[in-house]
Amino acid sequence: MKAVWIFCNESLVEEVLDLLDRDGVEGYTTWPDVLGCHHGCKTHWNDAVFPGKNWAFFIVGDEETVAGLLEKLRVFKEREEVHRAGIKAFVQSVEESL
Repeated sequence: MKAVWIFCNESLVEEVLDLLDRDGVEGYTTWPDVLGCHHGCKTHWNDAVFPGKNWAFFIVGDEETVAGLLEKLRVFKEREEVHRAGIKAFVQSVEESL
C-alpha cells in the first residue's frame, strides 16, 4: 500500500476534493488551515504580511489507485493558476498495523 500526502493552497481545495471524488479515492483525511513555509515556495502564515493558508490531505490506497491519482494531480498542476497557487504531493510506502 502507498500513502499520498497532498499539500495545496486553500484556493485549490474544492478542485482537489472533486479530483479525489472523481478518481474513486475511497477515503482520505484532511487538515485545513495548515501554516508553513519551505524553500522555493511562498510562506503562508495567514497574517497581514503573508496571507493565506494551505490544506493537507492524506490518502492511502493500492499502487494502482495511487498511480492514477498522481497522474491526475500532474495534469491538474499543469494549469498555470494551479501551479502559481501551489500544490505538492509526496508518496511513501505504508502498511496497516492495527
